[in-house]
Amino acid sequence: MALRAHRASRARLTHQASRPAFAVWLRTACFLMAVATAPVAQAFDAGQLASQEVPAAHLVGQGSFSRLGFHLYDAALFVGAERVGPNWSAHPLVLDVRYARSFKSRTLVQRSLIEMSKLQVGTDTERQHWADELARILPDVSAGQHITGVFRPGDGTRFFSDGKLIGQIAGDAFGRAFFAIWLDPRTSAPDLRAELISDAR
Repeated sequence: MALRAHRASRARLTHQASRPAFAVWLRTACFLMAVATAPVAQAFDAGQLASQEVPAAHLVGQGSFSRLGFHLYDAALFVGAERVGPNWSAHPLVLDVRYARSFKSRTLVQRSLIEMSKLQVGTDTERQHWADELARILPDVSAGQHITGVFRPGDGTRFFSDGKLIGQIAGDAFGRAFFAIWLDPRTSAPDLRAELISDAR
């Protein structure tokens, strides 16, 4: 009798000890099943955003920008006109930049200010105001992140991060100055400009 009672007691202890292990296994299995069946997040589509913001927009060109052998970003230009001509700022434009490296917001703002100053677009006061506005809008970016600028004459410039609206700067003067960084014939990135407007030459 004593032996039978000892065996029964040991069986109960074994069963109780196995409960936590089973509970852990069950929770893990449920978690893995939820992950496996969760909808996959869709990759950002710059063309879709361009079409939403400028219904007539179509891809004109795209290219990459590198400096000192380092790949910094890829860019794609969408326009709402048949072609990109000398009067490019008279038409809606969408410029999507996909970063290949991480950058702080202040770096993006400083670079934009330097390029606009080189092109001598706007006054010193205007450029500083635009830099302050960009600092309020542009986030730190990581590799693979998209920043998209949408310029619509008469409606200012809207900025998106991976498709999410992050800010807007009013006035056509800023839009012309900002897009001139890539599209002005005097740009410091002539090879990229040639690729962006390739279909329109």
